[in-house]
This record gives sequence, C-alpha cells and structure tokens, in this order.
Amino acid sequence: MSFNSQSESHLINEARLHAETRAENNKQLAGQHTQIRSGKNTDILEPFAKAYLGLFLEIDNTFSPEQRIHFLVSDDLAEAIIEGLVNVLSSNRFPTPAEIGKKMADGERFEVGYIVLAGMDLLVKKYSESDKAFSLLDKQVLASALCFHYANSNDFRNIWVDAFFSYDRVLLSQTFQEFWAVQIKKDVSYLPGLGEQLKTRKGQERVGEIILPILSAWHGYKKKTLGVLLAIALRYADKNQLLTIVEKILETETNLNPRMRIVWMTTAFIIRPDGYWQQMQDYTYRSKEKLLPLLDFSVALLDEISLNVDVLTKIIRLVAPKFPPHIDDFGELAANPQKTLRLFYELGNRTELLTSQLDWLRSARVMKIVSPVLDEVERLNKIKHQHNSFPDFPAFISALLHGGKLKEKRSRFKNKL
Repeated sequence: MSFNSQSESHLINEARLHAETRAENNKQLAGQHTQIRSGKNTDILEPFAKAYLGLFLEIDNTFSPEQRIHFLVSDDLAEAIIEGLVNVLSSNRFPTPAEIGKKMADGERFEVGYIVLAGMDLLVKKYSESDKAFSLLDKQVLASALCFHYANSNDFRNIWVDAFFSYDRVLLSQTFQEFWAVQIKKDVSYLPGLGEQLKTRKGQERVGEIILPILSAWHGYKKKTLGVLLAIALRYADKNQLLTIVEKILETETNLNPRMRIVWMTTAFIIRPDGYWQQMQDYTYRSKEKLLPLLDFSVALLDEISLNVDVLTKIIRLVAPKFPPHIDDFGELAANPQKTLRLFYELGNRTELLTSQLDWLRSARVMKIVSPVLDEVERLNKIKHQHNSFPDFPAFISALLHGGKLKEKRSRFKNKL
C-alpha cells in the first residue's frame, strides 16, 4: 500500500483494524479483476464507493478516498475497483432525473448513486479541466450525476458540481426542471439545489430560465423563497406569461396566507398597475399584517429590478402612513422606517421631475405626517434632474436626521390618559 500524507504508525494501526475485512474481501473477489475493471457489476462496486465517499464510520476519514479502498482490499484489487468506478459511468444506464426526484420525494434513494458520485470524483481528478472529463460522458449520465449529488447527499465534497453549473446551461436547466417537476407534484416543501442557486446572480439566471413552471405548480414554498422567485420572474421571465400565472394563483388559491397573497398581488400590480391599484388599496386597507410584507417585498425588489415611478409612488402611498419614517423616543430609526425611507430614496433618485407624483402624495391627508420627507425628496430630485447627482442612502438618512425631518409631530394630548 502506498499512502502519502499520514504517518507510518497511523497507517499501520488503521490497516490492522481492517485486516480481517481485507482478507475476506480478497478471498471473495479473487480472480474477478477484469469484471471489476469493466464497471458492469455495480453490486461489487457499491460498498467500495461508499467507503470512498467516507460513509463507513469504522474507517478513518482523514485518509484519502483512494486510501480508504486500499484498506479493504489488496492493492491490485483496489486499483481494479478504482478503475471500475470510473468505467461504470460509461457502462451502465442510470435512473433519470425524474426517477431520482420521485424516489427522493418518497424518502428513498438509489444506492447506485453513490457509485456514480465516486466515479465522477475519480474521473474529474484525472483532468486539469473538468470540462474535458464531462465531454467524455453521455449527457444523460451527467444529468443523473447532478441529481445524485442532491439525492445521495453526504459529507463528501463533490468538487465537480460547481464546474458543471457552467458547463452546459441547457442541460442544467433541463435537469433541474425534470428533477424538480416530479417533486413539485408530490407537494414537497423543499426543492434540492434551489436554495444553492438562489444565492448567486448566475444561479438566479439559471432558475430564471425555468421559473414559470416552478411558480405555476409549486405550493410548498416559504414566504422568503416566494419573494425571491417572484423577483427572479420579474427580472427574467415574459411578463404576460407571468401575469397569467399570478392571476390564476390569485383566483384559485382562496386559502392563501395573506402574507403570501399580497406578494402575488404586488407582482400583478407591478406588471399591470392600472388593473390592480384598486385591489391593492382594498386588500391592504389599514392592515399592518398585509402592509408589512408589501414593504418587505418592495424594498427587496429595489435590488433586483427598476420599479416604474408610478408603481413606486403608489406603494409609498400605501405603506408610509402605517410605517412612517420617524425616529423613536430614543432618537433611533428602526428597521421598518428605514425600509420606508428606502422607497422614498429610490423615488427621488430619478432623472425625470416628480412634480405630479409628489403633488399626488401630498393630496392625501394621511401623507401629511411625512411632509418633511417629501420636501427633501423633491429638493434632491430637482438636483438630480439638473445635475444628475444624488447622495448615497446613508447620506440621505443623515441629512434627514440632522435636519430634524424624521421627528414625529405629536399631538400634546397623544400620551395623556
């Protein structure tokens, strides 16, 4: 046995622990080297794939994956097994993404997935560029391997997965769509791999290619995930197709949580403001339960898309009276007032003059409590229009604070019994 990184005593002690198992395996597999190398007998390869991936607790995982196989069989058999784990990728038909997804949704898994994962790791290690390894395999094998990465999860780091994400965008989208579609039918609350994609802009672009089928069929999402998915849809999907899906959800999902419904409704409002403005007013009327998720979703969207100035103006009209940008009794600006200020900030940061929008806001009696903020937004908007300059958000807040424009004007009777 040739081991590179561990001390000699550590190696000898570990080998002694598995000497009996090694002898039994050598006896059982004697003379089967050729068959093992071919990769066609997955029953033989399965336990060694699991050892490679570190799934045997009795084997010290500080040793390399290859070394863990050497502990269980003679060196010549170990080399045959390692070769067989690579050859298995081109010697067998594996379950499809849909089949793997169904099995996973049922709380089960294909054991052959461990063999595929071990084989992928060994194959990619042979090449300096992962794309070269990928090009040697059938696309169906690559698709299955990615799904096994999620379905047969373990602590082993599949180094090839990140490279695969940028290898074949069409294949990746098709794989996720097939893998997730069958799980969505099972009404799962978690789509494996989705959260990972949502963390990066590139991942969101990938999800954007299949976002409409996800939104039209999946009901197991959480509120935060729904907001991200709808933001992706507004950014990448066809707006008319998205509106059709949103309207169907609003019409058919009669028991939809209000915090969810307002996010769907806001999406429809953004796409077709005139058609949904009255509904937005009626549905959110004086309800913090509905206006708070509207505020959260709207502010989150500002980092993803550019909201139409009239849409933004009307959202401010809805949320500002309930969450006015005022400091508290300790002179602090809490989280929700800061979010409201972010909406005002984005409204003012437009090159076009906002005279009509600001006049419309001022015409509402309930907006009187934010008059100082509206005045500042108008002043800065004129500067933006004339000189194309605008302060950053912290400077915007600081100016309002120092100017005393975030103090609530209280009635002298307000705090009296």
